[in-house]
Amino acid sequence: MSMFSKINCIVVDIDGTITDENGLLDLKALEKLRELKSKLKIKVVLASGNAYPVLMGLARYIGGIDLVVAENGAVIGFEDHIEILGDKRIGEEARRIVKEELNDILIESWQCEYRIVDYSFKRRGNIDWEYAYNKTLKIISEKLPNAKITFSGVAIHIGDKKVNKGVALKRVMEILNLDRDSVLAIGDSDVDVEMLMEAGIGVAVANASENAKKVAKIITSKSYGDGFIEIANKLIEEKLNAKNN
Repeated sequence: MSMFSKINCIVVDIDGTITDENGLLDLKALEKLRELKSKLKIKVVLASGNAYPVLMGLARYIGGIDLVVAENGAVIGFEDHIEILGDKRIGEEARRIVKEELNDILIESWQCEYRIVDYSFKRRGNIDWEYAYNKTLKIISEKLPNAKITFSGVAIHIGDKKVNKGVALKRVMEILNLDRDSVLAIGDSDVDVEMLMEAGIGVAVANASENAKKVAKIITSKSYGDGFIEIANKLIEEKLNAKNN
């Protein structure tokens, strides 16, 4: 029996997974995402650190998306049906602390105006990301013990420690009436780790962080959108072969 035989839902990270190395959406990866929906009739979920309106905009123009998971698991929904999983007071307080004590190294992402729980910050100029993350971790952890500080590869995120993409995936499975073995999740960064662990099959693209690779059941040979296409092709091929035999 194929390892993909039970899969009827795919959960897909955005940045670093269906983008290219420059952060632009890989159009061939989007075509493959649509192909998964049209050929296999499986559920498709987008999961990202981006704000909910950004995810819904992508979902609207990609088509065939069943749910979106925004803010690294803090917000789930589709259109005006939204669930908030985290405590927004933590992110709001972190936002205030960053303005007062970390303004020399961090700049608020423009998305913060549209975020609810998980706030994102960019580095000032060419400040070293590791330095920025470590300083943020020290200051925020001391003042907000319930806060989670993560680096997604493109931004530093601060939100509710109780929430992550894995927690969100559990709720997604409840909403879509799925069991764990029916879900394949694919991602590239530390913020995807819990999601990859929660899914029946966790996939890390070749450009993924070491932490993501450690928990993944499959690591693609190709990077970014090409890695997503690689696993999507295997899924389509094996599912269609099983159906025809």
